[in-house]
Order: sequence, then structure tokens, then C-alpha cells
Amino acid sequence: MKPQTGHWAGIQEKGGSFWLGLMLFLYRCGGRYLFRAVLVFVIAWYWLFSRHARQASLQYLQKLHDWAGAESPFAQRPGGAASYRHFLAFGNSALDKIAGWMGDVPAGELVIHGREHLQALYGKGALLVGSHFGNLELLRAAMSEVPQAVNVLVHTRHAESFNRFLTTLNPKAAVRLIQVTDIGMDGAILLQERIQAGEWLVIAADRTPVQSNRMQRTDFLGTSAAFPEGPWRLAALLKCPVLLIFCYRVNGRHEVHIQPFRTCMQLPRGARQEALACATKDYANALEARCLHAPEQWFNFYDFWMDAP
Repeated sequence: MKPQTGHWAGIQEKGGSFWLGLMLFLYRCGGRYLFRAVLVFVIAWYWLFSRHARQASLQYLQKLHDWAGAESPFAQRPGGAASYRHFLAFGNSALDKIAGWMGDVPAGELVIHGREHLQALYGKGALLVGSHFGNLELLRAAMSEVPQAVNVLVHTRHAESFNRFLTTLNPKAAVRLIQVTDIGMDGAILLQERIQAGEWLVIAADRTPVQSNRMQRTDFLGTSAAFPEGPWRLAALLKCPVLLIFCYRVNGRHEVHIQPFRTCMQLPRGARQEALACATKDYANALEARCLHAPEQWFNFYDFWMDAP
């Protein structure tokens, strides 16, 4: 069966403030053990009754298996059991988010690859490009030794209320959410000021824009998929270093992978589309490598390969 069609922004996520508050209550009252005990039942309900999300999970896992061939992380083509494990990994990521927000992930529990690339940019403006793979919240633990200001660019309209929520969790967390549904002139100036102040901007590059048709199609897991141009256009505008970052759980531990992407993103006149296509393909290749390494950590539960609107 084909997963639910439609733009990802039109698919309501099951959660909201109630579930966020409930997760926080469970974590504070019973720690990880109570959280995980309740999580098993919540995820089972979600998996049983969220048919479209379940279909999207199977679509992704099966595409990964077919694309990887002999290098597939699965012994056989994924089915319902693999999809449930995928959902359970998503639920466990909520626990990692809360731990990351509250500063409860000791740096010693992290395996950091490419730490030197982060250290070289402490106090300097940079654009960190991530994805809905794993938990970018683990970035805070990876840079715990330096109070670096980080701004996460999001599409949600509730960025300000969520900022207040994060402050109540951890007043010392130097992370701020900025809504960027549509970056106009004022938004571009604000982001430029953040970069000039030596702050970091973090943006995900694996979901198409909400109010724009600026997309590039490229091969991803053997099938053409649409990716946003926005991160690469923003990088060219800001003229700052660009890193790719992946923070996720694998084999019972947390890993953070940082890799240089562009020293300074260039969109030459007359070759702009070629440069955007090249950046999109390089990013898709990096995302494929992470999915192959930790297949259950990619959390896009909608038809990612649908025809872009």
C-alpha cells in the first residue's frame, strides 16, 4: 500500500503540548525506566492506529533494503516487526530529546567524530545542516565544554512558546528556535546578524519548504526525491562555513558525526542551478550513508518520494 500523500506540513503530528508535558512528567518522576515502560504501550498504540505513518515507515525501510543490496542492514526485506522497531526508535528519541534539553547526556557517553571541525568554529559564525535523522539536541552535549550560542531554524509557528518551555527546563541552555517558514528581507538580516555575532545556525535539509517551490530533485535510496534549496541559498547569502551534522543513537550509544561540507557556498551567476543540484546530491549521499549505518534513526513518517507539490 502507498503511504499517505500530501505535503508533510499538512499531516498533523500526534503529540502537541499534552504529550510533551506528559513525557516530561514521566521523565522527572520515574526517570528513564518509567519513561520506557510507558513508551512501549504508547508506541504500540501509535503503530497500530497510524496506518499512513506505518506505511511510510515500511516504504522507507524497504527502499533502503533494496537500494543497499548485499550491504543491507536487514537480513531480509523489512516487514511489520522492522516497522515497529522503527517507531520504537522514534519514541526513544523523545527520551533523548528531553535528556538533551535538560543537559542530562554526559559528554562521556558520546562518541564524537569530527570534533575538531566544531572546535575550529567556536565563537565564529557557521551554518550547521542536519536532518530529521536522530536527535540534533545531542549537539548540546557534544559542545558542553563551550557556551556557544546556537539558533535552530524551524517551520513551527510555536517557536516562541517552545523557547519559553526550553528555558524552564534549562535556563542555561544556549539554544533558541527561530521560525523561518518564509525568510524575507528582515529574516535574512536577523540571521546575518547572528552569524556576525559568532553564533551558529542549525537547519534541517530533508523536508521541502512550506511556502515555496524552490526544490531540487535528486536520487535518494534509488528513487528520485525532492529536497529543499533553502539551506544552500541561505549558506550562499551568509557566506559562512557549512558543516553537516548527524547526532543519533546506534548500538546503545550516542554518536555525533560532524563533517565539513562547504567552506563558503557559491552560487555562480549562470551556473546557479548546477551548484544547487551538486549541493543537494552531496547532502543526499551523506544522508544515505547515515541511514545505512543506523536505519531506524530516520524519522520522516510520510511519503518522502511523492511528487513534490
